[in-house]
Amino acid sequence: MKKIAQKAIRILITLCLTGLVVFCGYRMVDAVVSEKRAAQSYADLADTVGGRIEEESEADPSPETAPAEEDAPVQVFYPDLQLDIETLESMNGDFRGWLYFPALELSYPIVQGEDNSYYLKHAFDGEKLTAGCIFMDYGASPDWSDRNTFVFGHNMKDGSMFGTFKKLINDVTLCEEEPYFYIYTKDWVYTYQVFSYYKTKSSSDRYMTFTDDATYDAYTGWALQNTLFDSHADLSERPNIVSLSTCYGSAGTSRRILIHGAMTAKEPYGQAASQ
Repeated sequence: MKKIAQKAIRILITLCLTGLVVFCGYRMVDAVVSEKRAAQSYADLADTVGGRIEEESEADPSPETAPAEEDAPVQVFYPDLQLDIETLESMNGDFRGWLYFPALELSYPIVQGEDNSYYLKHAFDGEKLTAGCIFMDYGASPDWSDRNTFVFGHNMKDGSMFGTFKKLINDVTLCEEEPYFYIYTKDWVYTYQVFSYYKTKSSSDRYMTFTDDATYDAYTGWALQNTLFDSHADLSERPNIVSLSTCYGSAGTSRRILIHGAMTAKEPYGQAASQ
């Protein structure tokens, strides 16, 4: 009887281990399929609404560019994305803007949910996907008027979403050559110059919002002292900030990468630019 019991236990253990291997394999395959589906979904969306640039704009995003002559076309300092904002808004009422970060080849819609959980697992079209969607903090002003607005996205293994942030840790020259990212809305394009990025934790005080100048100076001062990137951005006028955040490391980690951009321009876009 003892031998029979031992044999039964060995069989049970073998079955459990086999089941675990099969389950883990299924999860891995499912994750890869989900990532590919998400990548294709957002690529199709970008093609539909004009979120791709075939040729880079020659416009210089620096505000020091000489003004255009009175009768010449209006000079703009942002890349020429021909976005169909009305279609994006009709597809999802949570749409708040389109993020374009040339140095990291990021081009995605930004949404804002009723909480910071829904879009962790749901795509722009509402489909349940592991990649989720790029989203603004649910408590932020939807018009990008806060002094520090947080935008979150997953660090996907295939490099989609905010998966390319880790490139900045290994190669600071990416932002030296092109230190700007852009947010396109129905009426405006906001240009942000990267002035700091670093590794931190989700529980740190780096995820604070503020309204007074003293806190702004302390926050940006720490960011400039601890940055992995030597920026030449001018913060003397205390421009509004957009902070891009993603996780850094294995799933479930509390480690984060934060990228801070200071607004250098707010220019009319779409119909507003033609008025």
